[in-house]
Amino acid sequence: MKSATNVVKKVLDTVERAVMLAAVVSLAVIVLTVVWQVFARYVTSQSTSWAPELAQTAFVWTALLAIPLGTRSGRHMLVDIWRGRSETLQKLMFTLASVAVMLICLALFVYGIEMLATSSQRKLSSLGISSGWQMAAVPVGFGLSFIFQLEVLVRRFIAPATVEVDPVEQAL
Repeated sequence: MKSATNVVKKVLDTVERAVMLAAVVSLAVIVLTVVWQVFARYVTSQSTSWAPELAQTAFVWTALLAIPLGTRSGRHMLVDIWRGRSETLQKLMFTLASVAVMLICLALFVYGIEMLATSSQRKLSSLGISSGWQMAAVPVGFGLSFIFQLEVLVRRFIAPATVEVDPVEQAL
């Protein structure tokens, strides 16, 4: 059992690093694209048509990749009202909140998959690619969020010390 848990943790750690890398690259694309657009507009007096769509696509991916990262690190869902209460009540409320988050993630994952068919038929005109590339961020981001929230929920019961708490929260 312990080795299976370690394998799952290593796989999820690898997935988390890949998601972090993708989010950082996507953020870099935003910055470089906007800098280029400003340079092109004000220095060369010629605006590029592709820059806004590329920055928008990168923004969507950055935002939707940040959600699972925050979910895994426990940064998205902190409810202070239950602190200091019995451990049983804290676990119950954490479980209910986690299940609610997982249901929302699952709904957005399914809805995102359904919307891929529609969005794939449209094109981002200046980039010449399917707008499905933007929509794909929804099922990817929320699918990963579902998996990471499930992991956090399981860790809360198996190894509560591994569930991170915001350092600011610990100081209170």
